[in-house]
Amino acid sequence: MRATPRLALGLLLLAATFAGAQGSEVPIQASHRIFVAEYVAAVNARDAERFRRLVHPQSLACITDANRDFYDEWVSRAFRHTLPDTYRLSSVRAVPPGTPPVVPLRMAVDPVPPTHQIQLDAQTAPYHFVTIVLQVTQSGTGWVQVMPCPTAEGLAAFRAAKKKAAAQDARVKELAAGIQEPLRGEIAALVKSGKKMDAVKRYQAASGEDLTTAKSVVEALEPGAR
Repeated sequence: MRATPRLALGLLLLAATFAGAQGSEVPIQASHRIFVAEYVAAVNARDAERFRRLVHPQSLACITDANRDFYDEWVSRAFRHTLPDTYRLSSVRAVPPGTPPVVPLRMAVDPVPPTHQIQLDAQTAPYHFVTIVLQVTQSGTGWVQVMPCPTAEGLAAFRAAKKKAAAQDARVKELAAGIQEPLRGEIAALVKSGKKMDAVKRYQAASGEDLTTAKSVVEALEPGAR
C-alpha cells in the first residue's frame, strides 16, 4: 500500500520522535546521559549548530541544497518542545542487526544502521507529555543521532504532505479565531481544569468537525499555542 501524503510525512520524520522503542533494553550508562543532556540543551537553546554536532557525519553528508528543506523540518520538529529539567531518560535499547528500518526503504535510507534507541520522557505542560525516541549509534566514546536520507519518492511525499498540513493548520487557526462566546469560555474552562478531551468533544459537538480537527482547534486555543 502506498503511503498517503500525511502518512509519508509522519513516516519520514518518525525516527526522530516516535513513541514505541524496539529491541532489548540495556543498562543506562554515563555516555547515554551525556548525549541526552546535550540533546536537551541543544533543543531548549534552539541551537541548530549544537544540534548538528549530535548527528552522525554520514547523515550530515546527505544534506544538499536539493533536500535541505527536509532536514530543516526535522530540526524544526525537534525544536517544537522545551524540555524541562525533570525530563527522564527512560530506556536505552539495543537494535538487533537486520532489524527493518523505521522508514520504508523506498522513502528513505539510513546512511549507517542505528545500533540503539534512546527514549526520554517529559511533561512539558500540566496535561501534556512528550516521548522522544532517538535512533543513535556510537561515535568514539559518545553517541550520535542517525537521521535517514530521503529518496526522491520520499522527498516528494514529504513536500506534498507538508503543503497539505500547512493548509490544514491555516484552517484550524481560522476555526479557532471564529469561536464565539459562550463556547470559547466553556472550552477554556474545561482545558484549564484538565478536561481537555471534554473540551474537544464539546467543540466537536458544537461545530460538527471531525475529532482530529476538533483536537487541533482546542490545542490552538491553549495558552502558549503558536
